[in-house]
Amino acid sequence: MKCSKCGFANPEDALFCEKCDWKLDQVYIPESKLDRSIFCYIALILGIVGMIPVILQDIYIVSLIIGAIGLIVGGYAFNVPRLMDVKNRTLLIVISGIGLLLSVFAFIAGLYLTVA
Repeated sequence: MKCSKCGFANPEDALFCEKCDWKLDQVYIPESKLDRSIFCYIALILGIVGMIPVILQDIYIVSLIIGAIGLIVGGYAFNVPRLMDVKNRTLLIVISGIGLLLSVFAFIAGLYLTVA
């Protein structure tokens, strides 16, 4: 019986693979590796986009909403590089930190200018 995980040819009466110890009656589905570093860039983009209405002195509710979304994404993105095994960890932390900071400013400015 061929192992679905490693492809080793096992005897027909085997319950587990002799090479990798995978249970032979189960189908192996490999884990997909998602690149979560994209959230760092999304946090930066949301921070920049959230500041645009404040700078242009335009519709401040947009800044408030985008700033709130940026806070959620930025909070998640700030921790993503620390949990991942990536080469450019420091750069991703800085990018997500700047996006988070811009989102905080956009949210506070949008809240203040909408209420005022």
